[in-house]
Amino acid sequence: MIEVLTLNWMAFTFTLAIAVALLFTLKFEHTANPKSIALLGMLTALVVVSRQLFHSVGEFSPVFFLVMVIGVVYGSLSGFMVGASTMLVSNFLLGHGPWTPYQMLALGLVGFFAGLMQTRNTIILTVYSIFAAYFYGFVTDLFWWSAFAAEHSLQTYIAVASAGLLMDSSRALGNVLFTLVLSKPLIKILQRFRNRFHYTVLKK
Repeated sequence: MIEVLTLNWMAFTFTLAIAVALLFTLKFEHTANPKSIALLGMLTALVVVSRQLFHSVGEFSPVFFLVMVIGVVYGSLSGFMVGASTMLVSNFLLGHGPWTPYQMLALGLVGFFAGLMQTRNTIILTVYSIFAAYFYGFVTDLFWWSAFAAEHSLQTYIAVASAGLLMDSSRALGNVLFTLVLSKPLIKILQRFRNRFHYTVLKK
């Protein structure tokens, strides 16, 4: 009975993650143009490289900060696509598995929500970066909970999420530092690229 229940929860959360990512991708295909695709491809490559460079130090990395800022400058849909694509591409080097769709969804939503905020205030972005760190952990914890928990309940999910709080906090620390130090200059740089490419902000 436990094995069947585990399989059902795993199938449900896995399918949900893929379905949401697919919906965003279809929306992007209907609104994007070759110029925006090229620019977002370049930005995705930048975030992928940053993930590889900081992979050895764990969750302390600029990945979430970069996706957040890209969402702020280029819009919520672009933020989602860069976040989701980053995990899809970088996992070819770091390792794909059933956890990949959860990572794609979580990081994609970090960029999406950042775009919805439509603010460039450093303090607000810093607070959001803390939220993003724990939000990513809570979404990706759904994989470990659905795949490995002997019993599926709110209590067991809280237990799984609590076990990852140290990594989430390390991620939050990196987000805060990168946001406080680099958000203003990076937003200006990305804005210049946006103006040069005559980029149209892709919203939801």
